[in-house]
Amino acid sequence: MKPSLITDEISADPETAFELGTEWGIHDYELRGYFTERIPLLTSYQKQRLRDMIADYGANIVAVSPGLFKIPYPSRQPERSSLGWMDRALYSGWADARAAVDYHLTELLPATLDYANEVGAKTVICFSFHRGLAPGGPAPEEVVESLSRASKCAGEAGLRLVVETEAGFWADTGARSADLARAVNQPAFGINWDPANSFSEGDDPYPTGYDAVKGFVRHVHFKDARRRPDGGVDFVLDGEIDWPGQIAALKSDGYNGFISVETHLRPRVAAARESLVRLRELIAGAATPATSP
Repeated sequence: MKPSLITDEISADPETAFELGTEWGIHDYELRGYFTERIPLLTSYQKQRLRDMIADYGANIVAVSPGLFKIPYPSRQPERSSLGWMDRALYSGWADARAAVDYHLTELLPATLDYANEVGAKTVICFSFHRGLAPGGPAPEEVVESLSRASKCAGEAGLRLVVETEAGFWADTGARSADLARAVNQPAFGINWDPANSFSEGDDPYPTGYDAVKGFVRHVHFKDARRRPDGGVDFVLDGEIDWPGQIAALKSDGYNGFISVETHLRPRVAAARESLVRLRELIAGAATPATSP
């Protein structure tokens, strides 16, 4: 297991993130945002300057996260209304959503795969489509088909596609993420395990969620969370998730991938630095054999 940093969790400027990461002894990074843009939707100038930064700091890009499929998946047919103006609005919203899915599959996906290979990343992070008002459960056939199609494309490009567990999406808990991975059933498809996100959905991420998902984990996000009395969830530096147990289990199960620091907190630099210190301590602790009393 190796810690990595998501650059825009530290700074919107990747160069600042690389500089700070280097000072902290980190050379492995996950790319997501570049100021107000999200990769790979960058200008040729931005891409060139980012290549320069990567070379200047000897950065190893381990994953890219373009927000792929972080959109709703529309129904097969639009809702109907007896009122003409409402019926037209319902159809327009449905048509826009269908067009968004097509854009992600036919334009954003290939652009992302090309860009991942350009920067040397082997992992592309995606999402599983927002389920809207639908309750959690098995993903619809169309969602499975889209992710299967995307996984085949990733595999053909020599990459792997990992779906992030995310509250409100079809892959929201450990069990449902694992069910989705089995349904997609592609060798290039895996899971980006985010225990804090599954916790936000009401899951017990460790050990219950992890026990379900562990055979599919290909990348991990590290952040913590705490539940408020009103049932809401706040991301915090040290919360309710059993990260010591989770890291130890990853080690025991032979996980040798990256764990990306993703705090979702401000001030960003201080939060990332403190979270990295904690992650390193947890990894070191998991690598140290327990002593007999």
